[in-house]
Amino acid sequence: MARNVTVEINYSSGTKMLRGFPEFHRLGIVSPNGESSPFLWKGRLMRLELSDPSRGTDAQAVTRAVIRERDTGKIVSVFGEGCYYYSLYTEGEKVFVLGTKSLPGILAGETVVLYESSDLVSWSERELLSNPGWKYYNTALTRGPEGYVLLLEASEPREFVGEKPFTFFFATSPDMVSWTFTDYSLGFSPNRYMGGPWMRWSGGYYYVISVTELPCARYSNYIYRTKDLVTWEVGYYNPILSPCEEDRKLAPHGADITPEMEAEIKTGFLSSSSDMDMCDAPWGGTLFTYNVGNQLGFYFMCEATSPLGVDEFLAANFE
Repeated sequence: MARNVTVEINYSSGTKMLRGFPEFHRLGIVSPNGESSPFLWKGRLMRLELSDPSRGTDAQAVTRAVIRERDTGKIVSVFGEGCYYYSLYTEGEKVFVLGTKSLPGILAGETVVLYESSDLVSWSERELLSNPGWKYYNTALTRGPEGYVLLLEASEPREFVGEKPFTFFFATSPDMVSWTFTDYSLGFSPNRYMGGPWMRWSGGYYYVISVTELPCARYSNYIYRTKDLVTWEVGYYNPILSPCEEDRKLAPHGADITPEMEAEIKTGFLSSSSDMDMCDAPWGGTLFTYNVGNQLGFYFMCEATSPLGVDEFLAANFE
């Protein structure tokens, strides 16, 4: 087993919560689809969604990326067949979607595909990077002061991942073409389940939100930050946005929720809040999307808001 060299800084007896727990307003269910990313494009709120008819239970099912207009529920484009675990990054008016290309028979892969568009309708496609022998799942991309940083959630090889999948690894690029993997000993964190990542460079830090497994098969979102991908600080207000009864209500702008789904949602077992994503809202503050369910094939997508903008929200979790 390779020696891991990351350092984690947690709270101590002297830690003070100066800001208080973040304020969230839960808006309810907006879609039956999987992992999602909200984003603002030319003044319109849009959303990337994972469409999987099997809901993660059949690796042979046809999966796609969906771009949906948030306020109307209208689907703008469908693409990315053959990939899973889509994530999104925007730069100006360009939209980039990353998909992990599934290996035969499993919902994981060793290759990440990049889709690019300037109109959300026509998408170019190319291989972003590949790493034979690895099993990747979710990804997250951001741009820092020295170039692009890609986060890759991995379950193998266990030599680097550790005994508890999943673990986050990183690759860097000056131009989103040539990529260099960081030292595999910098995987974060091999000591526990780390999944469903979101990442953003803000105010001198890389902020990462991860799904963490809690006792008795419960899952929730934890926030961390780092300046160098070596030393990591743990947020003071973890876990954030754990499931609750408010997550069962239907948002007025929800889409594609059938009566059968609505009936299931009323009594379905909720043990997981996962795959949190966010963007600055045009009305001010932050718009969040996240999935609620039980990690056993039952899930639905919810929204929440915060009066804090994204950068302020991220920093507030460490004050």
